[in-house]
Amino acid sequence: MDISTPLDPSNLFSAKGLVAVITGGGGGIGLALAATVYRSGAHKVYILGRRREVLQSSAQSLDATGSIVIPLQCDITSSSSIAEAAKAIDQDVGYVDVLINNAGIVGPDHRPANDAATIAELQAVLQTGGEDDWARTFATNTTAIVTATAAFLPLLDAANQRRGWEAGKKPEGRRRDTAAGEKNGVDSDDERRSQIISVTSIAAFNRGITAGLAYNASKAGATSLGKALATLLGPYGIRSNIIAPGIYPSDMNTEAKDKFFPANKIPASRAGDFNDIAGVTLYLVGKAGAYVDGTVMLSDGGRLGTFPATY
Repeated sequence: MDISTPLDPSNLFSAKGLVAVITGGGGGIGLALAATVYRSGAHKVYILGRRREVLQSSAQSLDATGSIVIPLQCDITSSSSIAEAAKAIDQDVGYVDVLINNAGIVGPDHRPANDAATIAELQAVLQTGGEDDWARTFATNTTAIVTATAAFLPLLDAANQRRGWEAGKKPEGRRRDTAAGEKNGVDSDDERRSQIISVTSIAAFNRGITAGLAYNASKAGATSLGKALATLLGPYGIRSNIIAPGIYPSDMNTEAKDKFFPANKIPASRAGDFNDIAGVTLYLVGKAGAYVDGTVMLSDGGRLGTFPATY
């Protein structure tokens, strides 16, 4: 380990030159992720979501020129819809460095179970939300991670190839052709490989009901998938990491904005803000995180430690 190597934090924590795709990128954490990579020099940022007007407004709020932040209407629960988005990005730029699986919904609300006083009351709460509600929650929060990943695998592999890595197959070992990478503007010291980041939740580990059982279970499934993808895709040179946020202001959690929390709920006594999620994101997508694969990054101000939980 050569400690004489120059240290430039602005280079270590940067999305400069990257092509990023963010599902659920029109608002909340997704928009914060888009703003993070855009403002740190990304080459292209594609934000995907179902609501065209919201996507267009969000893209315009970041990039008035419309040349870098690109809105793409897409239903991530539809394999044909996500395939069309991948095709459009392929035709536009031809590769993707980072796929961020961020889209999510809350699902049926089971919080009243915490106040149930009888079996009958508890039963009524647990019966809230039928099979369709559960299926919709898992389709968005869990299944879509695999659907989107599958659709973008060729573009993630293409990003590796332009960096000088061998084309997607299972080698015994791999070395990067730095000269080939430099022809595409990739620094010889940039050892990053393409990456999938799945945004799940600390609900994946929380045994308390803070939203709903479907939400907890779907986020646990999403977290498990993110870990499984690291093992599955590692031999192909594609990384997979997970960000598990706690309470952040979003379309799903509007009450978190500007709210004070007692230390026994969140030791940091506040909800997460833009700097918090930006810091975690830039670490993972930047050169600083090039050696990180299969990791769960908690960003919750210590909240998970206040509940019965397993992490």
